[in-house]
Amino acid sequence: MKIIDFLELYSGKWFSQRTHYNLASTEVENRKADLTIELLSPEDPMIAEICKDSLAGLKTSWDTSVDWAQTKELGSSLLIFSTNGCLFLQDKQSFLKGSYYLENQEMLIINLQSDNYEIEERIWFPSSNFRLRTSVVKQEFPQTSFYSEIRKLSPKES
Repeated sequence: MKIIDFLELYSGKWFSQRTHYNLASTEVENRKADLTIELLSPEDPMIAEICKDSLAGLKTSWDTSVDWAQTKELGSSLLIFSTNGCLFLQDKQSFLKGSYYLENQEMLIINLQSDNYEIEERIWFPSSNFRLRTSVVKQEFPQTSFYSEIRKLSPKES
C-alpha cells in the first residue's frame, strides 16, 4: 500500500475507544469519542501555507460527548504529510514537526518531537473498517495509549 492509499483509508467517520496509561503512577483513563477525519489535497490553502511540498493533509475533529461518564471535549487538529517524509501537526496548543514512514506497506509510524517530549504513534488496519493505534509519549513521566476505532457506516454501506 502507498502512503496516499493509507491516508484515504484513514479518512472518514470513526467511533474511537481509548485506554490511556500514565506509567509513573497507577492512573488509567478510558475515553470514547466520535472522530471525523477529512483528507485534504496539497492545494488546500491550510496545507499549502504550512508546507510547500505536501503530499496531503488530515483534518481531524473529535467529540467526546458519546462518553457519558466524562466531560465533553470538542477539538480539531491538522496533520500534514510532506513528500519527503516530514510531518507537521498543528492544533490549538502547539505546532510540532516530525517524520513518518509506512512500515511493510501496512503500518504508519509517526514520530513527533518538542522540547519536552517525543511521541511515537503506530497505526494499522486489521480490516478497512477497523483501525488500531498505539501511542507512546516519552517524557519525564511516560504515557501510553491504545485506541480501537470502528468506521461508522451509513445504513446503505453496511
